[in-house]
Amino acid sequence: MRGIVLKNMRVSSTEWNISFAGCGFLMAYYCGVYSCLFERAPSFLDGVKKICGASSGALMGAIVACKMSPAKSCQNLLEMSREARKGTLGAVHPSFNLLNIVRTFLIRDLPDNAHLLTTGRLCVSLTRVSDGTNVLVSEFDSKEDLIQALVCSCFYPLYCGVVPPSYHGIRYVDGALSDNMPYSNLSNTITVSPFSGESDISPYGNPFNFHEIHYNNVSIHINFINAYRVVVAFFPPGPEVMAEMYQNGYEDAFLFFKGNEFLEFHSPLRELTLTNKWDHFQSSGRHIKENKRTEDPDITGWSKVTEHSKNILPESINEVFHEAYMKEYEKRGSFSVKFVSFIMWCILPGEMVYIILLRFIDWSPQIWSNMVSICKMTTEGIRSVWKRTFSRT
Repeated sequence: MRGIVLKNMRVSSTEWNISFAGCGFLMAYYCGVYSCLFERAPSFLDGVKKICGASSGALMGAIVACKMSPAKSCQNLLEMSREARKGTLGAVHPSFNLLNIVRTFLIRDLPDNAHLLTTGRLCVSLTRVSDGTNVLVSEFDSKEDLIQALVCSCFYPLYCGVVPPSYHGIRYVDGALSDNMPYSNLSNTITVSPFSGESDISPYGNPFNFHEIHYNNVSIHINFINAYRVVVAFFPPGPEVMAEMYQNGYEDAFLFFKGNEFLEFHSPLRELTLTNKWDHFQSSGRHIKENKRTEDPDITGWSKVTEHSKNILPESINEVFHEAYMKEYEKRGSFSVKFVSFIMWCILPGEMVYIILLRFIDWSPQIWSNMVSICKMTTEGIRSVWKRTFSRT
């Protein structure tokens, strides 16, 4: 088990890497981790040698490498999750196109020199469709080149579509399917995961009978809260739950970096809760991850976040979450909203047919090349399975 203190080494004597596991909409946890780093350990952040990630972890890696605003990143995630919940069927509604939204945000918010800031530092995990091999990309020719690599890393088959996107003429899918935490085997890599497990920065959760699984280099305890998190990764909850995940990420990062003496700056108004918790951990003599707060997935009501005595969110982040909450819930429960929801369910079959036809029209210019690609992928998949089967006999 990787302890809270990393071999008693300091930033000055070690070049650190940081690796983010792919996790979908659980990226709110990463936003909290990044906010803590951005606010309290900027020198450590500047000195990180490699920033690695798969899928949403790669997106967070790009945000960290470009030192984007934590508040803006959080706002984009909340807007994306709101779009995912807007349709009748949520994130699986045909009208929800996750990759288009991701691309739009990246084009709008990444700096023009993002490819220069990330080249040689950001490692994007991709899974090559032809043979399922993992590919790490860290050289980017332009901002668009970087964005295309990130989009490929986020393409989860079926959830995001049928035909995988291509990067430099080769088709790739979600990097989490082959290596969900690049560089995790190196002793100087700080691993971050929103699933309770053996990662350096992760929530605490008791595994059933001490069982865990390793999903492409990510340790995940087998318990109910992790099962809930898997669902949240694909079907995002409301802003009040996202705020709780953000706060948990901030707390976990604070405790880890305090334990390794990486923190530089302090905020007196929000230090009391975290310091008292840290003192309790030290006096108890137990491992730091064994004393974290109990997480409750059934959080309802913005007041449970904003009025809770343990709220340590920065004011700018509080404003982002409060605005998101007001946008989504100010009209909740009204007769008009319920009536519109009922109508949407009634017209759902026709709506799905209409949207699928629109997508087919958009797809038609590349239909021949896409069909050829699908046939090639199917053939290569069958060939690979055939070789593996007969190589064992």
